[in-house]
Amino acid sequence: MPSAEEFDEFYVATRRRLVLQTFALTGDLAAAQSAVRDAFVAARHHWGKVARLEDPEDWVRPRAWSIAQRRHASRVWHKEKTVQPEVARVLEALHDLPDVERRVLILNHLSSLSLAQIGREIGQTEERTAEYLQRGTASLSTALDCSGSGIRLMLEALEPMSSAVSLPRAPMIRRSGAARRRWHLITGSVMAVLLTIAAGAFVAYDDGGSSLPQVSAPPAHPVTKAMLLTADQITPIWPKQTWLDTGTSDNTEGTGINSVCQATRFADPKGTGTFVRKFTASGTPDRSLVQTVEISSSIAAAKAAYKTTLGWFAGCTQARLQLLNAYMLSGLGDQAQLLRLRIPDKTLRTYVVGIVRTGSLTTSTVIETSGGHPGKLTPIINALSESVLNLCPSTPAGTCRLSARIVPVLPPPSGETRGMLAVADLPAIGKINKPWVGTDPISASANVAATTCDKANYITSGAPKPLERTFLIPQANLPQRFGLVETYGGFSNTAAANAFSGAIVKRMATCAKRDLSSTVTHTVVVKKGFHGSSYALWRLTNEINSKAKVEFWMGIAQVGMYVAQVNFTPVPGNDIDEETFQALLSRARDRLFELPAS
Repeated sequence: MPSAEEFDEFYVATRRRLVLQTFALTGDLAAAQSAVRDAFVAARHHWGKVARLEDPEDWVRPRAWSIAQRRHASRVWHKEKTVQPEVARVLEALHDLPDVERRVLILNHLSSLSLAQIGREIGQTEERTAEYLQRGTASLSTALDCSGSGIRLMLEALEPMSSAVSLPRAPMIRRSGAARRRWHLITGSVMAVLLTIAAGAFVAYDDGGSSLPQVSAPPAHPVTKAMLLTADQITPIWPKQTWLDTGTSDNTEGTGINSVCQATRFADPKGTGTFVRKFTASGTPDRSLVQTVEISSSIAAAKAAYKTTLGWFAGCTQARLQLLNAYMLSGLGDQAQLLRLRIPDKTLRTYVVGIVRTGSLTTSTVIETSGGHPGKLTPIINALSESVLNLCPSTPAGTCRLSARIVPVLPPPSGETRGMLAVADLPAIGKINKPWVGTDPISASANVAATTCDKANYITSGAPKPLERTFLIPQANLPQRFGLVETYGGFSNTAAANAFSGAIVKRMATCAKRDLSSTVTHTVVVKKGFHGSSYALWRLTNEINSKAKVEFWMGIAQVGMYVAQVNFTPVPGNDIDEETFQALLSRARDRLFELPAS
């Protein structure tokens, strides 16, 4: 168990350095002083976890910076009464830098972090971080009339002021951290309230025993238009095109629908504010970007808004639109996901949607590309990180997390039948520009998804309550036999599900010998897939007579005790290929993971 002595050594060794960094970041010495103090109180509270980190300072520093920025009265530098002219010049030059360049410069010159480590802290690649450092160095060198190598000396000119502030002795921090922990256990109050309560406990200091005035609650910092993305911040995604900011609104005028799949004007109809900013790109291909920020009255309300926004895209029912991939952005904000969607048409349209919740803010970025590549994910994620970084100084943003790591994940819940395919999972068919429509699930006592070859019966095989769902395109005026049906059932255990799936595979392999009117082609059997899942697919042709035949795509997918069977019946001119059906079957498998104990 990490000891109190270890905490004391850590606190004494790092506190002055963190005050200097935080003062350089904000230009507000009082905010830096109280923020560093409160960040160490939080560190003591969580010392059992923090002490085991490779460098505990990496835990304390972002919190001190975030607290200081939120306590700073405005985005204009705080004016210290006794500041020397040289120090004022340095602070003014730092203030003129974009926030991310200022952070990179401070970490580069006033910490021991490598460029790669700095990139991880700000949620950027090493290459992108190097660009920020280069731009920031050039700007600051010009403003201060010094060489790049002289910047460190300029920043160290801030040290006398930061070293002069009074800081609590280590035992005071430890006692406040213990009190904070007790208060958490008793009341479950949020960190911001606890830090404010704990602030009044500091009365004895090691710099002459002076006392600091009582710390009142920090002023609220609202979200402003200045905190939204800028054209410069999204340009690195497509550097060969020029981006134009076409306007910002509160989304109270017009329809309020700003992007594909958006179902209602607000994800949080009881929110306290909304900003929408739109961008368009010059040249080709056609591109647009829409950023939306919704401000909720509480974290719980923001969680609901995040879920609603995610559901708009995961459960989208727009004609021909298909959800392709989903990614979790671990370490960015409190919740973050990235989705890729497309509408295949004469001109392919693609969408990359990033949704992040930090504190009680939900921000989404929808990028639409028509007739071109949608862009690489890394610069898109960098832009998402910058959108969160821009919002961090606001009070509703909470404790910002900016270290994004992309992880492929299963598709989000669609809002339709759990465990089954959704409209957004289905492929575009031929040139049809009408939407798929799914029926409500019903009991699959007859298993309409079965073919004459497999004749699979869930109930007699041990799955007592199978469900089936049918999908049609009713406005397309297609023959009645066209459509897609899915059946799934839960067996008592995985062995029973294996037996059911294995029997279907064997019957399909021998179908042509047993039924001369049937032909089976395009057989694909994957026995060991994602997380132990499996699937198999076939193309089946049944000859009704010498002049007529009916074709099917049929497949099964298994996840643990659950088995889904998917049957697609095309008509001439409106069919799909093997690759498309295999992707559809893989998505049916993915949906089975939504079921309990899958």
